[in-house]
Order: sequence, then structure tokens, then C-alpha cells
Amino acid sequence: MNKNHVLTALVCLTGGCATPGPKSASEKSTADTPKLSKPVVRKIWIPPEIRAGGGEWVEGHYMYRIEKETKWSR
Repeated sequence: MNKNHVLTALVCLTGGCATPGPKSASEKSTADTPKLSKPVVRKIWIPPEIRAGGGEWVEGHYMYRIEKETKWSR
């Protein structure tokens, strides 16, 4: 066997047995932060319309209405 093959096998065997270290401070702090609830948004279709006695044309479009805002949860 070649020296490179033996060295590669040794590195792979010892590297596979390594355990991860303790969690860092940033990982611990994210676990303790409160979560945000999802907002409830309603999508409403507004049909096209003619305004101002035929002088204005408003294209049909969607309007989004927030029914329930997002909130912090514990």
C-alpha cells in the first residue's frame, strides 16, 4: 500500500469519530428567544372599474388585508 493511502485512511477514521464541541453563546441565545406568530392576510380581488364619468380606467388588481397581525409568543 502507498503511504498516501494509509494516511488518508487514518485521517478518515479519526475524523469520523470526532464529536462536535459545546454550543456557542449565539446558538444558545437563539433557542431562548420568543417566536413570532404568522400573520393572517386575506387576498381580495378588486375588479376593473370606470371612474370619473368614463375619464378614468382602473385595472383589476388584488388588495391584501391584514386580518390578524403577528405577535410574540413565549
